[in-house]
Amino acid sequence: MDLVNAMRDKLSQAGQSTAQKAKDLSELAKLNAMVSNAEKQITELYGKIGYEVCRAYRDKPLPEAADLMGQVKELHQSIENWRQQIKALSSSAVCPQCGAKLSKGMAFCSQCGCKLPAAEQPAAGQTKFCSSCGAPVAADAVFCPSCGQKV
Repeated sequence: MDLVNAMRDKLSQAGQSTAQKAKDLSELAKLNAMVSNAEKQITELYGKIGYEVCRAYRDKPLPEAADLMGQVKELHQSIENWRQQIKALSSSAVCPQCGAKLSKGMAFCSQCGCKLPAAEQPAAGQTKFCSSCGAPVAADAVFCPSCGQKV
């Protein structure tokens, strides 16, 4: 009987030890998650602090950050240039009657048939016309931009 009691006690101790290890592992995972979350919050706060300092010293940056602020300023200028290019490329005329998007050179709206105002013609001497397709060509152009014919 002593052998059975000894085995039971050893199994009980092993079970308690395993349960304690599982509990410790769970606590470690919880603590590691809390540390990771706090580090993430610190990184976000540093970003916000940096943004506020940059805004406060935009016109007269701190010497330690002058080069970085110059890079930020250049990037802002590039973004503005790209936005203007996007606007120029995506801007299209709209029909004054129905609001449909119009393609360049349309004389009538394809949706409602409204006659569209003629595009402004360049002053005389600023353009010539392609002998092959009749498209307007800049006065200094060598080739037609519509058909590629030499002018």
